[in-house]
Amino acid sequence: MIPYNPDFLENVVVFTEDEKVFLDALNDKVSLFKFLANKSFIDKFGMDFIHTSAKIEGNTYDKNDTLTLLEYGRTAGGKRYSDAKMILNMRDAYELFIKEDLVVNKGTLKDLHYILSDEMVVDRERAMPRNEEVTIRGCEYVPLATAEKLDDELSYMFEKYETIENAFDRAIYLHCNLAYLQYFKDCNKRTARMMLNVSLKQNGKMLYIPNEERVSEYLSSVVSYYETGKYDKFKAYFINEYKETVDSILAVENAKTQEQKRPLRRKT
Repeated sequence: MIPYNPDFLENVVVFTEDEKVFLDALNDKVSLFKFLANKSFIDKFGMDFIHTSAKIEGNTYDKNDTLTLLEYGRTAGGKRYSDAKMILNMRDAYELFIKEDLVVNKGTLKDLHYILSDEMVVDRERAMPRNEEVTIRGCEYVPLATAEKLDDELSYMFEKYETIENAFDRAIYLHCNLAYLQYFKDCNKRTARMMLNVSLKQNGKMLYIPNEERVSEYLSSVVSYYETGKYDKFKAYFINEYKETVDSILAVENAKTQEQKRPLRRKT
């Protein structure tokens, strides 16, 4: 088994200079302002974020089930109530994130966890540090087990976060180390993904939208960080996801441009 390694929190450099240039170029093509100014983007990619975040957590709802639940409030027959509740919690957290200018700190982390963990853990454990041991399936890593140590490490992590200058380094450092700490009894990774976007938004960068086709890649990259403290697999995953989101938005805009340039039918 692999015990918690405090040295992981010292590694604040994630991307190479070339990778930062590439990510900035993508952000220039589709800015955060452009995304937030378009309700259809907020709704479409928000649904994708919610659905894929749920799939990462083992949720059984497919995309149609998720859409029906979010649009009409109808749950999928024969599926667990907890799956529907997870999705609704994620919707509530996403809506808060879009509406408010959240900042990266312990208060925001706990506020988001409180929303995401509604009926997922007992009320007294929501937004509270874990004070018991936990094991992670498919992984040799064993996190810290006492609330005092977890709280100390979380505070230190936020201190280190504030020393990081690059927005993309900041966001990935935050996500990977929140997931690594396993500060809460449950809902750690989904809270970390929300905080990743809080960091990007706070720093004026386009958001991260996971794709359900890469769920296994996300999970394996997180496990890789748990066991090695290296960002290589996760940052490769993130770059691909970021590019795909930007390309999707550009494709929508390009379709509109082409539509304006040519008639739908030839005139006779």
